[in-house]
Amino acid sequence: MYVILAIILAVVSLILLARTLHILYRIHHGLARTLHILYRIHHGTTGPLVVPGHTVKTLMVLGSGGHTGELLQLMKALDLSIYTPRIYLTAASDTLSISRLRLSEQGVETQTKRENSHSSDTNNQTQTSAGQYSIEVVPRAREVGQGWTSTCFTTLWSLIFSAISVTRHRPNLILTNGPGTCVPVCLVALGLRILGICRNRVVFVESLCRVKTLSLSGRILYHLADDIIVQWPGLSKTYPRCRYLGRLI
Repeated sequence: MYVILAIILAVVSLILLARTLHILYRIHHGLARTLHILYRIHHGTTGPLVVPGHTVKTLMVLGSGGHTGELLQLMKALDLSIYTPRIYLTAASDTLSISRLRLSEQGVETQTKRENSHSSDTNNQTQTSAGQYSIEVVPRAREVGQGWTSTCFTTLWSLIFSAISVTRHRPNLILTNGPGTCVPVCLVALGLRILGICRNRVVFVESLCRVKTLSLSGRILYHLADDIIVQWPGLSKTYPRCRYLGRLI
């Protein structure tokens, strides 16, 4: 009787030990993958974004004030036949950004139709794709002047909706220029990358009005975004990871 109990205890102990070792291995593997990805981000070794013959599914984060205007200006510099389809993510209370976005995309559609009328059938298929876009609405992470205590809860709420949107679309590129809504989006994108669900790249373009210091979003994403682009040369000296490419707006 005692022998049978000893055997059962030994088997249970081995099972628990094997399970514990498996969990520790998964934790170690996850930590190693996280550190590896952060190392590649920090040292700029994430590889090329645009591959010939392939499009880049792009998620852009809109924001109130001048953020949307600057982002739409950046969009005009992109080859929209490559950066397509486009997903625009905006805060629920930011109806003005949605209106401005629709006007901008209507202009893209009009220009595409005009070009299609003078192009071959082969080019038509490429150019028509430039007008593919969708809009995702999430709760705002932080209102202007909102207290830090309540910001923790609203950011968490925004993070949940951002996770749903980003996981559903799985973009190749996240392009943002600093609204508070972008932080949960970029965190979710990094999490999907660590879990191996999708490969993506986060490009943060600092607002033109930031001359001497990075914005709060810029400081948070400084070690998490693949590329930090600034529009004033002094910022690239203060923050070594930043790249100065001249005035983009």
